[in-house]
Amino acid sequence: MMRVFAVLALVAAAEGFAFRPGRRSAMTMKTVNVGVIGAGRIGLVHLEALSKCPDVNPIIVSNPTVSKAEAAAQQFNVPNFSGTDTDVIENPDVDAVWICSPSSFHADQIKRCAAAGKHVFCEKPIATDLAETIEAINLCNQAGVKLFTALQRRFDPNFRRVKEAIEGGEVRITQLCQRGLRPLSGAPAPWPVRVAEAQRAFFDA
Repeated sequence: MMRVFAVLALVAAAEGFAFRPGRRSAMTMKTVNVGVIGAGRIGLVHLEALSKCPDVNPIIVSNPTVSKAEAAAQQFNVPNFSGTDTDVIENPDVDAVWICSPSSFHADQIKRCAAAGKHVFCEKPIATDLAETIEAINLCNQAGVKLFTALQRRFDPNFRRVKEAIEGGEVRITQLCQRGLRPLSGAPAPWPVRVAEAQRAFFDA
């Protein structure tokens, strides 16, 4: 469900208003056409979330192994599939692009989306180094497109309540600790080490 909230948040941002979970009935949104880059493990998670959003219409999915793109398109009733991300980014009917590719491709794909005037939802991280991260963000700002990173926990009611308590002075933070969260229902299994190394993944300890 958190990923569905994240989807709606980007759609709302693209339409120029703020999304608040539980208040969707007060909003009127147009249908946003979405293209998805990547039909691997996380791409399928996002396609499932997108398929549950009435105001979002996935119209194309791409993957270098085109058979995976075809299988994902069939599974989630996406009308078009491709073996290249260019077909997603340059599709004139796509309003927003979901980037679910390996991390090393994120920055380049974000920059190309900005040049094409497409809003972007990008899986973590935006880039694999700070300079490219800043460049990608700046190009999106200059192009006037929305860039949203997949940190769906910001919509978790428990996280929001803690934030409100801190900002309201109810509690003081003297020491910050971090622990693992139980995976969301239906989330894919953890990455194999070989995949994590290839992705240049970032880990929290």
